Amino acid sequence: MTNEELKSMAAEVAAELQAATGGEPAATGGGSRQRGLPEPLRERFIRVRTELFQRGIFDPVLVRFDTATAPQASTKEIGEQLSKISSGAGN
Repeated sequence: MTNEELKSMAAEVAAELQAATGGEPAATGGGSRQRGLPEPLRERFIRVRTELFQRGIFDPVLVRFDTATAPQASTKEIGEQLSKISSGAGN
């Protein structure tokens, strides 16, 4: 995936996450499937996050999408943070 493709995909996923209804983490923890997001959106987010990590772009908010060891971030928080990152991804 090129930097431009990553930026574009990250921006699209960020917008979808910010617009998602529901999608809040489960009160008892658990994985990202418990958010109730559409599976294609969840999978694209994980793909974008993986690409970012492989490029050395680590963000602690994005990790909180599906962590079991820290409080999960809300879907809106994840979308907002990904939007910020997407404007500079790969730079």
